[in-house]
Amino acid sequence: MDRRTFLRNLAALSVTASLSCRSSNKTTTPNVVLIVVDDLGWKDLGCYGSTFYETPNIDELAAGGMRFTNAYSSCPVCSPTRAALLTGKSPAKLNFTGHITAIGRHRHPEHSRIIPPDDRMYVPLEEVMISEALKPAGYATISIGKWHVGNEEKYYPTQQGFDINVAGYMHGSPPGYFYPYKDPDKDWNPEIPTLEGGEEGEYLTDRLTDEAINFVDENKSGPFFLYLPYYAVHAPLQAPQDLVQKYEKKLESDSSQNNAIYGAMVERMDYNVGRLLDKIKQNGLRENTLVILVSDNGGLSTVTNNEPLRNGKGYLYDGGIRVPLIINWPGYIKSGSESDTPTISHDLYPTITDIVSGSQPGEGIEGKSLMPVLTGTGKMPDRELYWYYPHYSPQAKQPAAAVRDGRYKLIHFYDPLKTELYDLSTDLGEQNDLAKEMPEKRDELMQKLQNWLERSGAVMHTLNPNYKK
Repeated sequence: MDRRTFLRNLAALSVTASLSCRSSNKTTTPNVVLIVVDDLGWKDLGCYGSTFYETPNIDELAAGGMRFTNAYSSCPVCSPTRAALLTGKSPAKLNFTGHITAIGRHRHPEHSRIIPPDDRMYVPLEEVMISEALKPAGYATISIGKWHVGNEEKYYPTQQGFDINVAGYMHGSPPGYFYPYKDPDKDWNPEIPTLEGGEEGEYLTDRLTDEAINFVDENKSGPFFLYLPYYAVHAPLQAPQDLVQKYEKKLESDSSQNNAIYGAMVERMDYNVGRLLDKIKQNGLRENTLVILVSDNGGLSTVTNNEPLRNGKGYLYDGGIRVPLIINWPGYIKSGSESDTPTISHDLYPTITDIVSGSQPGEGIEGKSLMPVLTGTGKMPDRELYWYYPHYSPQAKQPAAAVRDGRYKLIHFYDPLKTELYDLSTDLGEQNDLAKEMPEKRDELMQKLQNWLERSGAVMHTLNPNYKK
């Protein structure tokens, strides 16, 4: 047995044993559907207050389950959040804090104050992903859509416990949303090499849902784990023309948003979520299927209005990291319930293993199971949430780290060097910096942040010898 296999088996042992035990006491083992919508903002769903975007299917999903109002992504950009979600570990612990790009990892100004860390562009194969933890218990597994946590084929889904990979590869956006999903002008990303076939006029979000529906039909005897990370609603902004025209018309009377194409993409995504849920119901599986829907980071502020949150994707202000999270599990989660419990992406891994097995995953997992909140049997212990994003994102160019502790949130910026403190209970938009008014709280949270960075073993940034103010 090679080292990789040994480590995987060792880490999955406790989950597998508990799954086997629980399976013997249940008629069926729950199916798991994990839907990740790319770049979907916190207020971009009707159930989260949008009056512009129409999302009746996701709103119904929320009405039948629990909606989290203080859910956060593990990072303000895509790759690190997905790595954290799939492994239960923070991007800092994974040394995977920046998103995979085709034009080089270190995108920073020549005279920037810091140089971002030389961290990984893949999740090491030794890490046990959710798919691998569930596989020994008989779960059929599939990844359909955006992967973006491996820059080479050897790090693609089928090397990480998934039986099937549809459309997942190194890039975080498709060349285009309409068949044949190619753009020869994008020499760095001309096609999706892991998506075969198609028909003229086919829309990518529809196609990925077709693949998910086929998988449900073929595996209805269960159990299955369906990971559906849509490319939507990430750029390039493209959508069926009839829907675009609908939202152009809406813009004439609703100024809460400003991009008709984005609105069309949101609605088409919602329509497809509805198609998938209908198929699960048709197969008589809805009562035994856990459905989770979440975003990987905040909305891109150039295409969607994140107010009252500040800024958007790429920032450690809440506009960049607060996201919608809906968890629906018929018979276990109270319909129409809501939780203000602060959560983070890497909580989903231990939540899933807890739901399907009653167990907590192995050593090194930083996320915490949300089961006490979901079932109403208790509450989460008090804890801090942390972020480390020492990168100059295309959107923000503000490398920083942050901590949320109860009502307070501290952001420590590395370039320019400054520290801000906010009371989110009274200042959701993070407009009133309390760092000077509350130096003791500032210093307390700063110390907690520093201690966490040391515990996590984060690969730290370095000072730029060419720095100029």
